[in-house]
Amino acid sequence: MTEVSIDGWLLNIDKEQTRSLYMTHMQEGDRLSYQNFVMANEVLDEELLHFSNILGLNLQQPTLLNAFPVEGQQIMYSGHYTVCGEIIEGEMDAWDVIIGEHCFSLVEEESILEFTEPHFQIGFEVVLQWLLPQSLELMKK
Repeated sequence: MTEVSIDGWLLNIDKEQTRSLYMTHMQEGDRLSYQNFVMANEVLDEELLHFSNILGLNLQQPTLLNAFPVEGQQIMYSGHYTVCGEIIEGEMDAWDVIIGEHCFSLVEEESILEFTEPHFQIGFEVVLQWLLPQSLELMKK
């Protein structure tokens, strides 16, 4: 376990166990919205990449992903990532870390994974462009 400090969060995390979790868990849900999420996150800015590397996250593989069409050809994504470890300090359910368009928070939610080791969720919200050739109208129905 490694102690990590990020903008008012103090976390004790196991990066290797978190990384292995992302290799074994696959996101379920709407295939088109997930495909678009992956495409839109293919090029991550350096600060966002640094954030994900510190925590051992794969930002293209959230534990939970919700998608909602918004104005124009954009879609709002929300959900959370699971991190192996414990929260030592940090405000819950507040947008504590904002990196570019991504907003991250520590959330108290029951895990959807059957996981016995200590773990917690980092919630996220971001609005991304719709990049797929399929019409965004398919999402709105």
